[in-house]
Order: sequence, then C-alpha cells, then structure tokens
Amino acid sequence: MTVDEEFAFDPMDASKAKDWELIGRIRDAGAVSRVGGLVFTARFDETQAAFRNARSFSSSGDMRAPGVVVPEEERFLGELDPPLHPKIRRILLRGFTPNAAMAAEPWTRDNVRRRLGRFGKEGGGDLMAILAIPLPGSVAAHALGIPDEMHDQVMDWCNDLLHSTWPTTGETERGVGIPGAFPELTGAIDEQIRQRRAAGPGATDDLLSVMVHAEAPDGWRIPDAHIRTLTVNILAGSLSASYMIGNLLYRYLTEPEGFAAELASDRSKIAVAVDESLRFEPPVLFMFRHATENTELGGCPVTAGEHLLLSIASANRDERAYPDAGEFRLDREAGPEHLAFGAGPHLCLGNHLTRMVGRVVLDEMLAQFPPGSVELAPGFRWVCVDHMLEYGPEGLDAVVAGG
Repeated sequence: MTVDEEFAFDPMDASKAKDWELIGRIRDAGAVSRVGGLVFTARFDETQAAFRNARSFSSSGDMRAPGVVVPEEERFLGELDPPLHPKIRRILLRGFTPNAAMAAEPWTRDNVRRRLGRFGKEGGGDLMAILAIPLPGSVAAHALGIPDEMHDQVMDWCNDLLHSTWPTTGETERGVGIPGAFPELTGAIDEQIRQRRAAGPGATDDLLSVMVHAEAPDGWRIPDAHIRTLTVNILAGSLSASYMIGNLLYRYLTEPEGFAAELASDRSKIAVAVDESLRFEPPVLFMFRHATENTELGGCPVTAGEHLLLSIASANRDERAYPDAGEFRLDREAGPEHLAFGAGPHLCLGNHLTRMVGRVVLDEMLAQFPPGSVELAPGFRWVCVDHMLEYGPEGLDAVVAGG
C-alpha cells in the first residue's frame, strides 16, 4: 500500500522518526507502506518476518553510501551475508553466552558502584556522562579482554570512528580503511591480537582469544584484519545500550513513587523493567535492509533493489502483539519477544550483556540511591540524542536530594 500524504515523512528527519503519535497513525493505516522512498514496516509480524528472512532482505552494505563497497575484512558482522556471516557468527557465539554475561557481572557491578560513588560524592552531575555513556563500551572492552586502563582511550577512538565519514565511505581525510583512517586504534587492537596469538590457545579467556584461536569445522579461521574490524564492531555496537541506561534512569528519577518504588519493593521485577524499557523505548529505533529479489511483505509488493526501513519502535508498540502496547507495564507477561535486538540470523549477539548491564545499573541505583533520593536538576529539560536511529536522553543532569 502507499501511505497517505498526511503520513509521509523523511526517515532521516529525527524529529519525525521519533514522533510516536505519527508512527502510531502509520501503523494503524497498514502493516507495510512506503514513506520517504522506503518500504516501511509498521507492525510486529511483518517487521519480525523481514528480520528473519535475510535471504530476501539483506543488510549487506546498508550502512554505506550508495556505490561504496569496502573490502570483506572491513565489514561489520551485520554487513555480511552467507556463507561468511554464519561461519563468523558461530565462532562469536562461543563468547556471547548467558554464562559469559554472568561472568562479567562482578566486574560490571564494581564499575557501576565506582561511578555512582563519584556521582554521590560530588552531589550530582550528568548521569549520561558519568555512567550511561562510558559503561557499555567499557563492559564490551572488558569482555574482549582489553586492559581496563585502555578502555577510555579505545572508546574515544571508536566514538571518533562512528562520527567520522568511515561508516559511510570506508575512509576519512587521514586515509582509507580502519588502518589508514584510525592508525592509533588499529595499533592498539592489533597489539592485543598479537599478544593472544603469541600466548596460544587457553592462555586467556576472553572474546579476542575466541576470535584469534577458534577454528571452523573446515579449518577456517577469522583473518586478523577481520578480527580487528569485528572488535571495533563489538565496541561500537555497545554504545546503543547507553540510551537504554539513560531511559531507565530517567524513568527511575521521574517516577519515584511508581516505577522506582515498585522495583524497591520487589527487585525480581528489575529484569522485567529492563525488557519493558527495551520494548517501549528501544534505543535503536529502526534498521535498514534491501530486497535481493522481487517479493512481497504484508501484502505489499517489494521490488529487488528497494530499501526497507524496519521500524523496531513501531513493531514494539503494536497492539496486535502486546496488550496495552502504549503503556509501560512492570506486570507485563503476555506478548512475543520484543525486537529491540532484531530477530533471526542477525539477532544482536550482545543481548545477554546488554540485559545484564541494565539489571546491574538498576540494582545499584536502588542500593545507593533509594527512590526519591536523587532528582533531576532544576531546569532540566529532556532532549533526545541527535541521531535518527537512536532514542534516549542526550544528557541527564541530576542532584542528590538534600545534597
């Protein structure tokens, strides 16, 4: 179907992409439509189906500018198609397990306590800058086995990479590829790879060691150049969790007698709170795909080469999938697995780590700052992060009550 002109919007316009009322009206109008020259999936079933059908709806190259093709070893996992994608993913799955996330929890908890302790000692501050922004990248770096003292510098380099021309063009004014454009980051990661290769299998138990030493059934190994890219992928991909944390903390501060009090009285609801936040306010609002063949989706014809915008935000609020979908509910039980991590072959590998981080942050907030003991700073105004794909607070200035 084609959306009426009153619904049409440019998906690159962040203000429209984050307009929940507009997205809801598009969802009511139909499951699949065309907006801004893209095929737009608005309902849960069709969005999930597109995620799961990687053969017809490929993600390869969708982060690059039209016509830009980068070497295979410079492609993130989400840019790869079979047969390479499943081969690498099976290796990475050895390190991205629920047990691995549990193993990282004590380190994560210590990190959160230290950051919240500084916040409390100073009587307040920007919780995004103090906690939400640096924490997920640091947890990812820890899981990779990168030494603690390198975390801040490595994540600064990754942030520079994400906000450069490299994601779209594969190069910057400094040079081509990650080595040419970001030689310092390249040198740091390559040295970590070299150390693990020299130490041999079993010397360290981390994600980098898994990538360096794991072997596919046919004897194939991930080349070092691609290990470097995948390391950047893992570090950079963790940053969206910052806005999950921001959304949770904002709700904690603004609902001391509701959300926060309910968690304080029953901490078993913390895990539910994290998943409900991911459903209701997904930190990544949508993903792009392109059709590899003539097909259809939700009764809408899709032509080979057409680009799709899979609306996670809209699907997660689909009333056909979730009772009271437009409400944040800590007693939510019914409904399918939300799509904040995608679905199918490209399901986010870091989902266990992300959930663990969210749980730990809420648990430690309750321990150090009971409901009502921290509040938003006078004059605070919620401003969404200035990125079309992401949803969460740009800043979160808060003060310790009575401080």
